[in-house]
Amino acid sequence: MAQAGTNVYLISGFLGSGKTTFLNHMLKEIPPDLKLLVLMNEFGEESIDGALVEDPELEMVEISKGSIFCACVKGDFIKALYRIAFVIKPEALVIEASGVANPTDIGRDLFNPMFKGMYKSLKKVCLIDAENFLEQYEIFTALEKQIEAADKFIINKMDLTDKSIIDQTKKVILKHNSNATFVETSFARVDLSDMFNFVSRTDDVISKKLEEETTLLNDDALEEMVDRILEDEAAQVTPPDKMISIAFRWLSGSVEDFRRIADKLPSDVIRAKGFIFENGQSYLYSHVGHSFDIQPFEGSRLLDKSVNRVVVIRREFKEDDIHSMFAEQGLTLI
Repeated sequence: MAQAGTNVYLISGFLGSGKTTFLNHMLKEIPPDLKLLVLMNEFGEESIDGALVEDPELEMVEISKGSIFCACVKGDFIKALYRIAFVIKPEALVIEASGVANPTDIGRDLFNPMFKGMYKSLKKVCLIDAENFLEQYEIFTALEKQIEAADKFIINKMDLTDKSIIDQTKKVILKHNSNATFVETSFARVDLSDMFNFVSRTDDVISKKLEEETTLLNDDALEEMVDRILEDEAAQVTPPDKMISIAFRWLSGSVEDFRRIADKLPSDVIRAKGFIFENGQSYLYSHVGHSFDIQPFEGSRLLDKSVNRVVVIRREFKEDDIHSMFAEQGLTLI
């Protein structure tokens, strides 16, 4: 008899490593009868990745404007876990963490007594951007934390680098995680059979019994419990790196107008992404490292096609310089 409860799968990896692409491949291999929920976390001011998920029927919870493992939205994360455990009760929960997250304490979050053992297992995979990892590692503490927290590593974008870089990358990872195992790929395509074991529940008797015994906390009681948890974890919920997320929205203009801005973005920009619309066509803009791409995009979850929107994550805490670039191209921000 399958044990009731939720198996949790964490997808981590730095900004632009290919987490959402991997998630889309993952979703295609999950049994259709498995009750699955995806919790997607974005550091950015506005959710972009949610629209990139290809399955239009998939149930999702999205938490933006900060990392779920940091003080800014940790409370929202714990409340979401409570609702997922006792209201939604999926068989599998896939968490796509923010690219700047420090997920080292996720086990403590999931196995907190408040969840009464409803989260029964945790597997953690980390996406590695083979092209940019070594440079990013020298700058951002988050990469070290993500390496320490993971079980398996997908070294992605193999097509963009060479063996010597891959060897150096593995050496760095093993320095922080001696038990690391690796899968090498491009476009985040991997065989999941060696990574995850998705099994549907065959008997829900235990789940029904637990449901009968569980009285849900009201909003005030849940808020009080979350406050106590955050007080206990105060030293662990500070962000590993200081950076800012800025959302830019505008109504009119061409793709080429924006391309001229993307060509000149400041060097401290770590990641940028968003959607641009022209003559009824949607375009996905993605900036990683020192390069960017703008490609036609069609997705069933992309509902609002009236407003161009791009999220920029950078190390410098300013935005006037980028605002000026929009003004130079005649694009009026809203």
